[in-house]
Amino acid sequence: MNRRMFFYLFILLISGILAGCTNKNFTIEGVKLKYTNIEVRDGTAGTMVSLDKEQSEGLYNYIKKIEFKKDRTSEKSTGWRYALDFMADGKVIDTIMLRDESTISYRDNFYKTDVSMDLDYIASLCKYVFNAVVIDNDNGLLVRPDVDSNEFKSSDKISVGTNNTIIYDENKKKVDLDEVQIGDSIKITYNGIIMESYPAQIAAEYINILESNLLISGYITIIDEIYKEDSGLNNDIGMIALNLTEIENLSEEDKEILLMKLYNTYGLEVKESTYEQLLKEGLITEKGFYFPSGILITISNSEYNESKKTLNYDIKKWRSGLGAVGYKGKAEFNGEKWIISKENMWMS
Repeated sequence: MNRRMFFYLFILLISGILAGCTNKNFTIEGVKLKYTNIEVRDGTAGTMVSLDKEQSEGLYNYIKKIEFKKDRTSEKSTGWRYALDFMADGKVIDTIMLRDESTISYRDNFYKTDVSMDLDYIASLCKYVFNAVVIDNDNGLLVRPDVDSNEFKSSDKISVGTNNTIIYDENKKKVDLDEVQIGDSIKITYNGIIMESYPAQIAAEYINILESNLLISGYITIIDEIYKEDSGLNNDIGMIALNLTEIENLSEEDKEILLMKLYNTYGLEVKESTYEQLLKEGLITEKGFYFPSGILITISNSEYNESKKTLNYDIKKWRSGLGAVGYKGKAEFNGEKWIISKENMWMS
């Protein structure tokens, strides 16, 4: 074999080796990334979500064994569906761009796979979830986000669009929007986009009703019960005033929800006030004998036993010196509704 022939054979051998290396299958697992968590950026919505440890491991385990074959350079290309940023100590140490179901971009090269990647699974990781309390459902759904949520940092009130929302009750059964009531604790899933208005606005994909506020519903029940007592006192009223100064088992937010619920129930102005405040505002006549535009309901000595689901209280309804009713009450929740018993009833 002459020297020239040997040279050609050597070139062919080296070319074959290089070609084999170039076309060798590639896996993310082979890179052996030492990451702490993964952040997923949505190239369509322009949002980003930081996955927790469990989610990050789940995503990594899904993609790590998918084999990719090196394709052409991606150095000057733009556009992608999802970017997976591998993080360590708050810094990006590596990034994989998902172009479509069969193509990724990694370190300035495209890689192809024969496996169809589940982009719906990736999309599900890009959803934002937070807990909130419903504060209005009259003109759309208005919620107050949990104070520890990122959404609360944007706004203390959020208007929730529900045109295409799927809603589940506490038993994971699909329900209509009218099942979502003021005071309900709910979990909202959305795409991370918040319109910076006031209230802020989002479009919900899912709403899960976590629980109704049982104590608020108890107060609604006992107020409604005395409202119906001596109904003649309610003639021509336009206002219900509530004296809640002695109630310590309701937060200020709970009281706000209570007032809204009562407004929706009766269609009357509902305000938190005392006899002295009403007198000072001129809503009670000068001599303090008559409340012409409303009734004053006062609740005192309220004790709630959460484990037994009982509420003990004193309550009275006042319209005038000669128009009032009251009693000592006990409300007990039987699993479906509050049952009220009364004693020491009086009227004037």
